[in-house]
Amino acid sequence: MFRHRVWMVQQEARSLRIAGDGPPAAFDALRRHLALDAPLRRIEDDLAADRVLRRVLLRTSGIAIMRQDPWECLISYVISAFNNIPKIRLTVDCLSRRFGVPLGDGQFTFPSPERLAEARRSTLRACILGYRAPYVREVARAVATGALELERLRGLPYEEAREALLALPGVGEKVAECVLLFALEHGEAFPVDVWIRRTVQTLYLRGRRATPRVIREWARDRFGPLAGYANQHLFLAARTGVLRLTPA
Repeated sequence: MFRHRVWMVQQEARSLRIAGDGPPAAFDALRRHLALDAPLRRIEDDLAADRVLRRVLLRTSGIAIMRQDPWECLISYVISAFNNIPKIRLTVDCLSRRFGVPLGDGQFTFPSPERLAEARRSTLRACILGYRAPYVREVARAVATGALELERLRGLPYEEAREALLALPGVGEKVAECVLLFALEHGEAFPVDVWIRRTVQTLYLRGRRATPRVIREWARDRFGPLAGYANQHLFLAARTGVLRLTPA
């Protein structure tokens, strides 16, 4: 689902097959959404200057960071806090069915900020939101009223955009970093979860414990605007066992 259209995207070896009904401009927008224009070879050549990533890239080459819709990304990550993937999917599906626009064949658009802003808390809770229900509604109200202009954050300096997101209910440091990286094109963002924290502490910090804030600052100093790409390669390698957590 992208911009109220249903698309089929299928990977074939090292290429993607895209099928859908839309004008050329819609295909171009989808290509940009999927980051098919990202200069991956140059990015990976730069990352390979790092001793750990040089090993990792042999197994993780080809990662592109999608440019997600900022509104959808923000709400999805608010929902994801202290949650699991199957439950997140159920919640997003429920919200889309209750508040989205039907497109036929059982497909619905992601609900707009305006629709969620006026939703009853009990209806939101019925979508397995639990304590997150008021957060979702308040964030929706901020976007619907223009109090938060998500597209404006794209052009702000990283720290300013980050502070604007952290001011929202239900948005903590990890959620803010994810939205900055995956939707707002702040390449220096570096989300820190248990996998990234363990990997950085073991392979770069010689086992020294560090807070997420220290790790984020370390990553920005080390990788600069490619910190987000470094993050995704390290995360994939750690989760799939490509990296054995022993110092290089």
